[in-house]
Amino acid sequence: MPKIFKKNKFALLGANILIILLWLTISTFVINLFQSDNAPFYIYRINFLIRFLPPFWVTWFLWIKRGGLKR
Repeated sequence: MPKIFKKNKFALLGANILIILLWLTISTFVINLFQSDNAPFYIYRINFLIRFLPPFWVTWFLWIKRGGLKR
Protein backbone atom coordinates (compact mmCIF):
# COMPACT_ATOMS: atom_id res chain seq x y z
CA MET A 1 0.00 0.00 0.00
CA PRO A 2 1.41 3.46 -0.84
CA LYS A 3 2.76 5.59 2.00
CA ILE A 4 0.07 8.24 1.62
CA PHE A 5 -2.57 5.70 2.67
CA LYS A 6 -0.52 4.59 5.66
CA LYS A 7 -0.16 8.14 6.96
CA ASN A 8 -3.43 9.74 5.88
CA LYS A 9 -6.76 8.08 6.70
CA PHE A 10 -8.68 10.65 4.64
CA ALA A 11 -6.74 9.65 1.52
CA LEU A 12 -7.64 6.01 2.18
CA LEU A 13 -11.28 6.94 2.71
CA GLY A 14 -11.30 9.06 -0.47
CA ALA A 15 -9.75 6.25 -2.49
CA ASN A 16 -12.28 3.80 -1.09
CA ILE A 17 -15.22 6.06 -2.02
CA LEU A 18 -13.77 6.73 -5.48
CA ILE A 19 -13.26 3.02 -6.17
CA ILE A 20 -16.83 2.25 -5.08
CA LEU A 21 -18.32 5.01 -7.23
CA LEU A 22 -16.32 3.92 -10.26
CA TRP A 23 -17.30 0.29 -9.77
CA LEU A 24 -21.01 1.13 -9.40
CA THR A 25 -20.95 3.32 -12.50
CA ILE A 26 -19.09 0.83 -14.69
CA SER A 27 -21.00 -2.24 -13.46
CA THR A 28 -24.39 -0.54 -13.91
CA PHE A 29 -23.47 0.49 -17.44
CA VAL A 30 -22.25 -3.00 -18.41
CA ILE A 31 -25.20 -4.78 -16.80
CA ASN A 32 -27.67 -2.50 -18.57
CA LEU A 33 -26.03 -3.31 -21.90
CA PHE A 34 -26.71 -7.03 -21.55
CA GLN A 35 -29.97 -7.08 -19.60
CA SER A 36 -33.23 -7.76 -21.41
CA ASP A 37 -36.80 -6.97 -20.39
CA ASN A 38 -37.80 -10.63 -20.19
CA ALA A 39 -34.98 -11.68 -17.87
CA PRO A 40 -35.82 -14.27 -15.20
CA PHE A 41 -36.01 -13.31 -11.53
CA TYR A 42 -32.62 -14.77 -10.58
CA ILE A 43 -30.82 -12.61 -13.15
CA TYR A 44 -31.83 -9.51 -11.20
CA ARG A 45 -30.48 -11.06 -7.97
CA ILE A 46 -27.19 -11.93 -9.66
CA ASN A 47 -26.95 -8.37 -10.99
CA PHE A 48 -27.45 -7.06 -7.46
CA LEU A 49 -24.60 -9.26 -6.19
CA ILE A 50 -22.29 -8.24 -9.03
CA ARG A 51 -23.04 -4.60 -8.37
CA PHE A 52 -22.68 -4.49 -4.58
CA LEU A 53 -20.44 -7.31 -3.33
CA PRO A 54 -17.12 -6.02 -4.77
CA PRO A 55 -17.43 -2.63 -3.00
CA PHE A 56 -18.02 -4.43 0.30
CA TRP A 57 -14.99 -6.58 -0.36
CA VAL A 58 -12.79 -3.56 -1.18
CA THR A 59 -13.91 -1.80 2.00
CA TRP A 60 -13.26 -4.91 4.07
CA PHE A 61 -9.82 -5.36 2.51
CA LEU A 62 -8.69 -1.75 2.90
CA TRP A 63 -9.99 -1.11 6.40
CA ILE A 64 -10.11 -4.44 8.21
CA LYS A 65 -7.73 -6.86 6.53
CA ARG A 66 -4.97 -4.31 5.97
CA GLY A 67 -5.62 -2.67 9.36
CA GLY A 68 -6.69 0.77 8.16
CA LEU A 69 -8.18 1.77 11.51
CA LYS A 70 -5.43 0.25 13.67
CA ARG A 71 -2.50 2.04 12.07
